[in-house]
Amino acid sequence: MQEGKVMKKTFVYSLLAILALTGCQTKELETFIPETNEETIIQKEETKVFIATIEDDFGTETRTSLDGEGNVLWKMGNQVSIFAGSTLNEQYQVSDASDGKTAATLNKIPSGSFVAGTEIDNNVAFYPYASTAEIAKSGSSYVISGIELPATQTYAAGSFGDGAFPMAAVTSSAEDMNLKFKNVLGGLKLQLKGTAKIVSITISGNNDEKLYGDATVTMSYGGTPSISLSDASARTVTLDCGAGVALNAETATPFIIALPPMTMEEGFTVVVTDTWGKEMEISTSKSQTIPRSNLLRMPAVDYVVLPDGPVDMGMEVQWASCNLGASNPMEYGDYYAWGETAPYYTDGHSQDSYCFSWRDGKTGGYTWDSYSWCGVYNSDPEGDTVTLTKYNSDVSYGAVDDKYVLEAEDDAAQVKLGGNWRIPRYEEWEYLYSCSTWRWITLNGINGYLVTSTINGNSIFLPAAGWRCSISLVDVGSIGLYWSSDLNTMMPDAALGVYLVSSSVDVCSGSTRYYGNPIRPVYEP
Repeated sequence: MQEGKVMKKTFVYSLLAILALTGCQTKELETFIPETNEETIIQKEETKVFIATIEDDFGTETRTSLDGEGNVLWKMGNQVSIFAGSTLNEQYQVSDASDGKTAATLNKIPSGSFVAGTEIDNNVAFYPYASTAEIAKSGSSYVISGIELPATQTYAAGSFGDGAFPMAAVTSSAEDMNLKFKNVLGGLKLQLKGTAKIVSITISGNNDEKLYGDATVTMSYGGTPSISLSDASARTVTLDCGAGVALNAETATPFIIALPPMTMEEGFTVVVTDTWGKEMEISTSKSQTIPRSNLLRMPAVDYVVLPDGPVDMGMEVQWASCNLGASNPMEYGDYYAWGETAPYYTDGHSQDSYCFSWRDGKTGGYTWDSYSWCGVYNSDPEGDTVTLTKYNSDVSYGAVDDKYVLEAEDDAAQVKLGGNWRIPRYEEWEYLYSCSTWRWITLNGINGYLVTSTINGNSIFLPAAGWRCSISLVDVGSIGLYWSSDLNTMMPDAALGVYLVSSSVDVCSGSTRYYGNPIRPVYEP
């Protein structure tokens, strides 16, 4: 019996020894897990979660998206570079549950491998994720390098395109998991009205400012980020609008382009391109400042492309880009009575002091007395009477000559411009009306109609130049009267033309022949 007791005690001691040995081995394995079990490391790293917010002083436009009240919202799939207490660049992503929220949970995307980094005192983050991003300490600040501002940004309605508007954050310590992002850039907000579809917008500073390329961002806890660019040739940024963004004639469409904060001392130049391949340049030479975390908002502009020389509107004739006697589309030009080849004032006198006629012995400005094709004019309280000496279809106005369209020698456009230039026929005005959109706009301070061909997208501008009667210039800015070369055969003391007001276009109109109206010539190839 005593021997048996000894055997049992020996077995117990042996079992305890085995358990003790096993315990030592287990403890030893736990000590070496961080060096040998990458899967366990990845699982532990995935549990590190950050909460991301964005500064709220930007107003109503920023990344990543906006709600109806102008709050900044995160989008599912947004990715961020985070230096989580070390110089290692780790990739984090907005959780699915954070989509459309003002504060997002950021989860680490497993890298599948272990790479060591040097410890730093804070957590530092940069949006959007950049695999090439690196970090270094500089005093109390962190310098994020290896990032790039894109030369081409993608249009997003009412906001910036993906990845175009970077942000940075530095926490108070490595244990602080709350990333309060601050915007690195500012932006330019263009506002365009019109009927075209815009495919691209480019901007460049007039003093060759750097706008994109390799960048370095400096950020400290509680501070604001700053950015520097190294590529001196990176001077033009393009907003790609894809297949085209349709403009609205009444309501301005915003286009937002991210830009580094700076002052452009000599202003900037914008080139807008539409789906027809036509371009409009918008330029300012005044000093303009792009503020960080805000927008330089430009006033609404009508998108108008007005080519020089004859304009093809998809018709058999081409239209002059400006009125007869004008040097650009916004000028009113000269005023002509129908069938006259010179205005009723002479060189050296302003248009408001022409009470004498270009014809010897006749005064009174635009009246029957000064009209070349008036034989006799009688003013009578019961009704004025006039005898016409040319272009007459009614015996009550004198001898009928069956001339109903201006002859070349009486066509001011033909006389002034020569070649195949002339005043348009009435039917050509009608066709222009039927195959174009007519939109009343203010272009560089001048009211008038923007006429855009529905055949090829080309445009001309018809200013509301008013008209002249006697020595008065009437209805400038509110009415446009344009001659055709056709007589009003029902009332031969008048000729046909176009009547323009802000509310309507009347191509069945006409004017008394001695009135001074502007002329928009056409060219017949």
